[in-house]
Amino acid sequence: MFSYLIKIARIDPTDRKAVGYFEGWVSVAVNVLITVIKLVYGIISGSVSLLADAIHSLSDVISSVIVIFTFKFSTKGADAEHPFGHGRIENIASIIIATLLMVVGVEFLINSIERIISPKAIEIDKIGFTLITITILFKEFLARLAIYLGKLIDSSPLIAEGHHHRSDALSTVIVIIGFVGNNLGFAYADGIAGALVSLFIFHTAWDLIKDSSQVLIGRKPDPEIIKFIKDIASKYENVLGVHDIVVHDFGQIYNIALHVEIPDNIDIVTAHEISDKIEKEIGKKYKGHVIVHIDPVNTSHPMYHKVVDYLRKELGSKYPFFETAHDIRFVGDDKFFNIVFDINIPQDKSYSTLLNEVRNEIKKRFGANDVSINIDLPFGD
Repeated sequence: MFSYLIKIARIDPTDRKAVGYFEGWVSVAVNVLITVIKLVYGIISGSVSLLADAIHSLSDVISSVIVIFTFKFSTKGADAEHPFGHGRIENIASIIIATLLMVVGVEFLINSIERIISPKAIEIDKIGFTLITITILFKEFLARLAIYLGKLIDSSPLIAEGHHHRSDALSTVIVIIGFVGNNLGFAYADGIAGALVSLFIFHTAWDLIKDSSQVLIGRKPDPEIIKFIKDIASKYENVLGVHDIVVHDFGQIYNIALHVEIPDNIDIVTAHEISDKIEKEIGKKYKGHVIVHIDPVNTSHPMYHKVVDYLRKELGSKYPFFETAHDIRFVGDDKFFNIVFDINIPQDKSYSTLLNEVRNEIKKRFGANDVSINIDLPFGD
């Protein structure tokens, strides 16, 4: 249904700005109408819960305007001061929307508590009751439209907008339940309904702040992105392993770095060609900047494969983080050598005893002169 609606509106589904504008202006128009209906009947009936719900709908109008401005500025390309574009404006916009919701929630929680303490009978006619009930259908339509378009163009503000719409629809359901309770003689039902609406607003706002702030702080990359990067890099000949994958998401521009292991007897020109091909193929899907760092490993050493199997399989079955063992290097000759490798674990002192035991076991088992274990933080892999 929504894809058909986009066709009727002559919107290009690949044009992020056009899709964002379309959702924003549709939401503004519908929410203004809904706000007016709730506000008029909230004043007539004296219902604090319906007035709270009206302001909730008004905040949807404001958030939709913010979405429109977000797509105006976030789709700007990179410039001298912002080499990764302006995509994270979308996350900032989501936090602004959530903050507005929080303010609304606090105000009406106070009003609702006052109404519970001093209950007041409310009256609403059948026409008003019917119109308010119909607004639920309009809000659910807007919610599904925003979430659909948000997933279509991978936009967190649109998805957040959709959940905002849905919270308004559900809060209206609570208001209607409050009306029913009030008509049955429970005068405080309106205050309780208003308080529940306020708590619902808090929950919605908190989810929006949490999700958007994680992106700005620098959350762990989506496992699907990591898998894609590993699959692309691993398919090339002479690639022995992929690790230390770092992904910075700037909206529609990505900054990606990864380390790739290749045999140390590969010439530098071939190594560069491998890294160049990997960078270009990953860059086709994730636009932006991709950097591949080459780690040469001496696979010709007679102990290489035995040490790899011991670390990744035997130890890895007991302690999963040893499966991340990489950059396994042998310094020296076949008889007198040191073993050096990296693993991805949190910088936690509680691992020090275990690592010392592993060092001693490797020295004893493989006849190494010394063993050095370097700790890498687990970025994404």
